[in-house]
Amino acid sequence: MDRIAERVRAVGWSPALLAALGAQALVVLVLLATGSRAWVLALAALGATAVVAWRTAGQAGLQVHQIERLRQAELALAAARDTHDAAQELADHAMALLGAPHATVLIEGIGDTVRVSRGDAAGSVYGDGSRMRLLDDAGVPCGSIAVSARADGRAYTVQQERMLDALAQRVSSTLHRLSLMADVEAERRTIADVLESSSDGIFTVGLDMAVRTWNPAMARILGVEGADVVGRPVGSVFRPVDEQGLARHGQSDPGRSGRPEVALVRVEAPGGEERWLTCSWAPLSEGGYVVVARDDTERKKLQDDKDGWIAQVSHELRTPLTPIKGFLHTLQRRDAELDTDQRQRIYEVMVREEQRLEDLVNSLLHATTIDRQAVVVVPEALAWGTLLHDQVELYERSDPGRPIQVLVEPDVDHVVADVNLATGVVANLLSNALKYSPPGSPVEVRARREGRQVVTTVTDNGPGVAPGDRERIFDKFTRLGDHLTRPQQGVGLGLYIARSSIEQMGGRIWCAESPEGGASFGFSLPVHAERIDLSVPAVSA
Repeated sequence: MDRIAERVRAVGWSPALLAALGAQALVVLVLLATGSRAWVLALAALGATAVVAWRTAGQAGLQVHQIERLRQAELALAAARDTHDAAQELADHAMALLGAPHATVLIEGIGDTVRVSRGDAAGSVYGDGSRMRLLDDAGVPCGSIAVSARADGRAYTVQQERMLDALAQRVSSTLHRLSLMADVEAERRTIADVLESSSDGIFTVGLDMAVRTWNPAMARILGVEGADVVGRPVGSVFRPVDEQGLARHGQSDPGRSGRPEVALVRVEAPGGEERWLTCSWAPLSEGGYVVVARDDTERKKLQDDKDGWIAQVSHELRTPLTPIKGFLHTLQRRDAELDTDQRQRIYEVMVREEQRLEDLVNSLLHATTIDRQAVVVVPEALAWGTLLHDQVELYERSDPGRPIQVLVEPDVDHVVADVNLATGVVANLLSNALKYSPPGSPVEVRARREGRQVVTTVTDNGPGVAPGDRERIFDKFTRLGDHLTRPQQGVGLGLYIARSSIEQMGGRIWCAESPEGGASFGFSLPVHAERIDLSVPAVSA
């Protein structure tokens, strides 16, 4: 009887199921003994019960301690940190449940493929006697589990095969869920990395119009950290206006429309600094919207400078062209009526304005060359005192009534500079001093030695330059005052060219106030030393 009970337990039939089968068999025997034809129906019922018993034996045939081991395996996988740890847990439990020396788990189909092998490295899950089960969650393949042949060489029992089936069935959904979570987490990290490293400002706004996220680029652009912004109403931290000054926040916030929109807007950062941003508003699927903001402050400034430069250059070009055109028309219509002196005066004005036009064009070409970094600097030893006297003499010839004093200290000898660039700087500063000084007012040129530098200053008694403008005046196209009312015209390139030239020769230039209240422009150049190799020309960076 004990042997029969053991066989029954091995098959997996429960006592209740055996009792049902026995009762139905007894009914069949009684009906046969009485000659009743109902024994056919009773026999059919007995057969159906036997089929059900056979089909459910595979699931009901596990013992209590085996079912508990399966539950522990499922709990261990559910508690794993990631799919790799879960695969290790599954391989270890498979070896423990089946007594296998080696197991391999493959998880694939979502995210990165994970392959884990545990146990005896010499074991193979592909040889004779090995077993493999596919992992399948509601029809979605998510990998496989395979165990190598048993170490003692015996085949796996029916009971062990069922345990492997049950293990694969119970853990498939857990592994699939872990794979999905790992994939979502990887996507989340990728998106977070993109937001963190983006050079464009990005922030999101929820349905309640409160800021939900604020990336580092947005903090850098506006000078407001994300911790001070997230959770606050967007209208209190981001208040853009368009180029006409109309509000693009509050009720006019483009994000409220639910439609994508792109616009150039102006915002005010803490401290009063204005920033120009090209913003893209786009709705989010779950509500709210996202804003991508590109800082175009420098581009806007360049565009404004370009527009201003075009207008200014157009005005400056018309200034010399107007008298030239007028006098040409006069010569064309009234040449026979003009005497020699009148004709000579017209020619002198036309030559003067032509020279002014030529100087303007040359300045524009020189500035363009500097911007393209195409200026070649050829340093050489220059007798500085001689160069200063020669330039002053040229200006004294053109304006004999203007006194220009030159003071070169005895220890000033040679400097290392490009002769063309250095001459242009001196000529530019002398021209400015004579242009802005009152008629007959003296101009002073002084050179002195300061360590390994020679400092040269050009001082006048003109209106001077306000302290707040002494750096800005060296910027390109910068002119002080109203261009319609200022007495002296120009495009504001002379000092820009002078600064670029001095810096390319290793010096610096500045503007200060003269003792008499005028302007004093100074610049430095390196002193010539015998050890300096002048044979290799330096090219501007």
